[in-house]
Amino acid sequence: MRVARYFVARVALIILLFAPMPATAAGSVALILDASGSMNARLPEGRTRIEAAKLAVADLVGKLPVDIRLSLWAYGHQSPTSKHDCRDTQRIVAFDAIGANRESVVVKTLGIKAQGYTPITYVIKLVADDLAKEDAKPRTIILISDGKETCEGDPCATAKALADADASLIVHTIGFAVDIAARYQLQCMASMARGRYFDAGSMSELSAMLAEAAKPIPPPQPVKQIVISQPQPGLLEVRRADMKGHKVTAAVTGEIVGSLNSSGPRKALPAGLYNVTFGNAVWKSVEVKSGETTVLDPGVIEIRNANIAGHKVLDAETGEEIGKISSSSPRITVLPSTFSVQFGELLWKDIEVKSGEQKILSPGVIELAGLKTNGARVLSEDGSLAGRIVSSWPRLALPAGKYVVDVSGQRVPVDLAEGAKLELKLN
Repeated sequence: MRVARYFVARVALIILLFAPMPATAAGSVALILDASGSMNARLPEGRTRIEAAKLAVADLVGKLPVDIRLSLWAYGHQSPTSKHDCRDTQRIVAFDAIGANRESVVVKTLGIKAQGYTPITYVIKLVADDLAKEDAKPRTIILISDGKETCEGDPCATAKALADADASLIVHTIGFAVDIAARYQLQCMASMARGRYFDAGSMSELSAMLAEAAKPIPPPQPVKQIVISQPQPGLLEVRRADMKGHKVTAAVTGEIVGSLNSSGPRKALPAGLYNVTFGNAVWKSVEVKSGETTVLDPGVIEIRNANIAGHKVLDAETGEEIGKISSSSPRITVLPSTFSVQFGELLWKDIEVKSGEQKILSPGVIELAGLKTNGARVLSEDGSLAGRIVSSWPRLALPAGKYVVDVSGQRVPVDLAEGAKLELKLN
């Protein structure tokens, strides 16, 4: 409640203090705000990402020249993550001179709730179509995102196609507390659409980057080029590549152009945009440049004492299955991101894997000697089922915690430590 009162007071102060600035040579700016579920994560400063973004937007519109035409869009704000809604986007405030819609932008931003998916490709297509109706130039998109695309499509390839179709279109992107895979994608979008990429990790940094991105700049004039030689191919390399391989496809056409694995982790490719699979996930918008080496540096999740039935690896934001780890295949190469891993009926949550990091999970193990064919249940403290132990595999790996082992109605409480092995013998 105190945070909410502070936020309203801060916004009101912004509206009162910032008088309209003098008119300037201005264009049209479409501001896109990420309201996906991950925007509810807290920053080191204490406030959530979405709270910080709302303050930064209010700060921006309080400073913009009165003749800049502004519209506000959001995505992920209308449907919860569980609905997997890849069409969840909306124009919150239509284009108008900021002198006329400043208050509306601030008030409407207050009502945005972060909860859903990240359909970046879909939203920039809609915003570009809306911008195309504007006479004012340049026509600029400013995208604030704390994550990568979670829906179909390649946002970088789409940004390039949109910029190719409209010489006055500029796309700036701001990565707000992003991981390396999201940063790579957002950087690619800006690079392909005559824009700039900005990094921000706090409300003050986001406010400053927004102000920088909103500065009107004229679109570059066409440059006459004379091609005198064929471009050289580039190299694409995946560090710590899986034995199973990573399929590489052309981002624009979807054509499969090769596969990278532990025995062949690099491949020569024509300059262009590519997508690379990591299990069921895709590292999108990978730019290979002529004569250069592009290196993807993913992370690895490894489980010690893994269950024979395996452990699903889930994207922490969407809940989508990325891949599986088992006793016979105890590690998986993943995009740098945050994951949950399934242990029996439980989830080991908020596993952050950074670029180049090998994240080792060491669950505890409950082992039953002398188990009969009926098996045993393992319950969490609240009485819910954590997993089952069967005679054919009389052991169960679980996150550290307090459990109850239920064998034929006899309940034995156990305190399982991380990496420990607990043996129970049945007479």
